[in-house]
Parts: sequence; structure tokens; C-alpha cells
Amino acid sequence: MRVVVTSDLHYRPALRPRYAEFVRRIADLQPDCLIVAGDVGHPLRLFRRGLELFAGVPCRKFFVPGNHDLYCGEHDSRTLWETILPEAAQQAGFECLEDRAVSMGQIGLCGTMGWYDYSTRAPHLDLPVSAYPALKAAVNHDADYVDWPWSDRAMARFLARRFGRRLAELEADLAVEQVLVVTHMPIFDAAVPSYPPSDFWSLQRAYMGNLALGHAVRASAKVTHVISGHIHRGGTWQIAGAGGMIDCRVVGVSADLPGIVTLDLSG
Repeated sequence: MRVVVTSDLHYRPALRPRYAEFVRRIADLQPDCLIVAGDVGHPLRLFRRGLELFAGVPCRKFFVPGNHDLYCGEHDSRTLWETILPEAAQQAGFECLEDRAVSMGQIGLCGTMGWYDYSTRAPHLDLPVSAYPALKAAVNHDADYVDWPWSDRAMARFLARRFGRRLAELEADLAVEQVLVVTHMPIFDAAVPSYPPSDFWSLQRAYMGNLALGHAVRASAKVTHVISGHIHRGGTWQIAGAGGMIDCRVVGVSADLPGIVTLDLSG
């Protein structure tokens, strides 16, 4: 089964011809399924147009939201998260991995946005965890444009619990032999860059990932691949897990267009 994953489209109408060529590249890969791992576009009209780009790719399509998709404007972040984004994605032919675990033959798909919980904070900054909610506005626009009522750590715990149930469902499914995990935010520390010379980026690191999700994934004997987005800096790592080494990748962004990760999985 050929799986194609991309992320961080950040759709802009001015670049539509380049996006169209990008989608043609994906279609030429002839995927069995396509996964868009968040940050499609905002406001909502650009989110819709971003997903509609893939209408001509003839395969099953999935997505997980990204933090930018939830930026408030005509709609508040809570309404976007709970109803509007899933409905808009469904209208564009996408299934939301935040809602269900998916099995396709022997392959399981498990996904989540994976909100940050400050666990990726830079160790060389001598700051208590309690300082990071107030400091976020200095380095991250989420503080200005995500207006839901939940704290970062509460949202991270909520998503982790739901993700854990879906992963356990795939673990218990005897027909599923391997699981691909897709998150918007990275879940392994190795995938998050360190920035010791930069106070700005060192502080920003706290809002880049969720290591609690990584611990849960490493404990799964079936997870073989993890793909994330969010940080725009691509890379590949091998992470030790309960079932062996996990192929971990982050989708990068270059020249304003996202990368493409292609996996050919048996099953």
C-alpha cells in the first residue's frame, strides 16, 4: 500500500499554480491513501480551498488539524475544532483521523493534532513549566489567535487520552500488523531542533511538540512509522520502540511548499 503524507500547506491563492503542480506530483505517485497532517490554511475559506486542491487525486484521503487551522476570525477556535473543520474536510472528501482509528488491510492509521504540552521546552532555559503559558505571546501567534477555553496542557492531555484509545483499538485488532501514526506536532525529542544561541527559538521550542504522545507510541508493539509536520524542518530519525525501530519523519517546507513523504507498506 502506498501512503503519501504532506503537511503545512498554508494555502495562499497567489501561489495556486505552484500548489497545482505540487498536487500533480502527488497524483503521479498514485497513492492508495493521502494524509494531510495539518496547517492546511486559514481563515476557513483558505482551509477549504487547500483541501479542494486534492479533489482530483483518486484515493482515500485523511487529515489531522494543525494549530493554524484553528486561528479565530469569523469563527472561534472551539467551533472550528469541534464542528466546522471536520465538516469542511468531509465536504472535500477527507476523513478526520482525530475521530477514528482506520484499518486498511493489515495497515492501521492513527492520527492526532497532538497539542504541545511544554515537554519539548529547551533544557538550558532555567524556567518552570508554569511560566510557559504567559511567555507564549512573546514568540508564538497561537497566543493571539487560538481562543478556545482550554489550557495548552489540558488540551494536550485530552487529545492524548483519545489518541491512546484509538491506538489501543488498533493494537487489539488481530488483522492489523503494523500502524502508521500521523501527528501535526512532533512527538519525539530528537525531531525537535535545539537552538542554544537563540533566546527566541529556545523559548519557541516549548510549543513545538508533545513527548507524552511519543512515550505512548514507543510502547506500542505495532507502530512502525511516525510522520509529523508543524516545525517546517524536515528530517528522518530511527526511534527505539517496543516492536523494534520506528521510522520517524518530519515533513519539511522548502520555497513555500511542503515536502512529500511516500511510504510503500506491505499489506
